[in-house]
Amino acid sequence: MAQTGDILTSLFAIGMALSFLLADPRSPTSRALSATLGLASVSMFLNVPFEVGVFARDPRIWSRLFATTETAALVAGFEWVLRVRRIGTATETERRRGERLLRVAQGLAILYGVTCLAVPQLRADYFSPSSRPGAVFRPQFYLFAVPLGLALGLAGVAIVQVFRTEPDPSEGLRLNAMALATPFLLTGFFAASRWRPVTTGIGEVVFLAGAIRYHVLQGQRGQFLARFLSPQVARLVRERGLPATMQQSRIQLSVVACDLRGFTPFAESAAPEEVMELLREYYDTIGAVVSAFGGTVKDLAGDGILCLVGAPIPYADHARRAVDMSLRMRERGGEVLSRWRAMGLDLGLGIGVASGYVTVGVLGGSERLEYAAVGPPVNLAARLCARAESGQILVDQRTVGLVGGSDRSRFERLAHEETLKGLSRPVVIHELTS
Repeated sequence: MAQTGDILTSLFAIGMALSFLLADPRSPTSRALSATLGLASVSMFLNVPFEVGVFARDPRIWSRLFATTETAALVAGFEWVLRVRRIGTATETERRRGERLLRVAQGLAILYGVTCLAVPQLRADYFSPSSRPGAVFRPQFYLFAVPLGLALGLAGVAIVQVFRTEPDPSEGLRLNAMALATPFLLTGFFAASRWRPVTTGIGEVVFLAGAIRYHVLQGQRGQFLARFLSPQVARLVRERGLPATMQQSRIQLSVVACDLRGFTPFAESAAPEEVMELLREYYDTIGAVVSAFGGTVKDLAGDGILCLVGAPIPYADHARRAVDMSLRMRERGGEVLSRWRAMGLDLGLGIGVASGYVTVGVLGGSERLEYAAVGPPVNLAARLCARAESGQILVDQRTVGLVGGSDRSRFERLAHEETLKGLSRPVVIHELTS
């Protein structure tokens, strides 16, 4: 009966390991957790040949095998907690402190494993399911219990610190579930063979509940991110977590703003359903273009769209991407609007492009956060967009300079510098012709 239970709990653990790995293979945290569960499943399975007497002649063989997989599972588990810390909101000092704790915990786990390999007979006699009666009162027991207990204690302190620094929500679910499951899993180590599958199984079910919630939350997040971020940014958020991806920084990027010409008269006279249909087609089309060039849709306001090229993912060629993206916007947007113009509507698209240094990061209160970009290029792109006529793409001098080379022939400088609304100084404006 115990052997059957050990096989089932082992299969359960390997199933969870595969589910995390297949569902999110690019995530460093999921890879570490999958390794932890996979190694733990091997440790559980090793109890089967031990119980049926395969290692009866030389239990040191079992002791060495079990210690190797058990130690590897502990090291991988502590690595998982460390990676969860890296995608949280902890300060650099807090992050370094937590990493030191977990590295020491990994070192103690390795010390435990080396001790088990060095004196396997003592391990089998005093720190195994078949330990001698009263082994806990013998010093040999503490030769193994002390490093293992210290390792688990330090990891517990690190986990508490993770929760105090607001981990990524989905990772927090898994971490919390593992914290609740750990007492049952550890009890399975010391329990009699007939109770070991029961306590281990309870621990696995507790963790499974958090794992299911993790997958649900990741799916919801993926759907949300796919609508507003490029696939590259969405992948970065899955790998590094939202807080780390959206960390405040000052970078050079390009901003592209576009809005519809003739939209206000159309919205005043058309039925609300028609307005929503136009906006839906317009957003979907422009959003697909932005994703294709690795950009990020920052704002959707009425008929206006503001896009960033170079954040959260930096691109050395952000200016060239922004210019090519604006051309594609005009082309694809024109295709959408041509169908509405065929119905007698006077609609067009104006685009503005500007480049420069911008501070980007997450801003907001406790109930709502927004990815913000603050800097002159944001305002300038919006003003150039407002200045552009239907079908026109206006670009600032810095973007033209960053594109450089023979591509400058694609731009035609307007005759005079202009002082745009909201700007204190006149600016040089270029029109993108091809």
